Amino acid sequence: MAGWGSGEGEFNRMTDSDETRLADLFQRYRESCPEIEPGADFMPGVWRKIELRRSFWAVFSHFGRIAAPACAALCLVFLLLNLASASDSRLAPTYADALAADHTAETTYYAEAIRTGPDADFAH
Repeated sequence: MAGWGSGEGEFNRMTDSDETRLADLFQRYRESCPEIEPGADFMPGVWRKIELRRSFWAVFSHFGRIAAPACAALCLVFLLLNLASASDSRLAPTYADALAADHTAETTYYAEAIRTGPDADFAH
């Protein structure tokens, strides 16, 4: 039984049918790929193709260079607006301020009902 490495030199030996198939493969390859003859426009054409493939990333990078400072400026504007509105917070109290200022009778009764201490039993 002949296999890989079973005999000396069998690995390098090719049969006529293998050589014919290989030559046929090379022939089909040559027919499918056009001959490229370099001329005066060869390298500029190659670079043109490369630039066309990179054009999306170039546009994206250009947009990023413009958008990043614009976003930073917008953040600074929002920060200034936030600081300006913080100084006017005395005019419009927050919800937490309203809860802290609420002194209704219900809150007072509730606080007295849960009073603890030595005279807690006599609260009745």
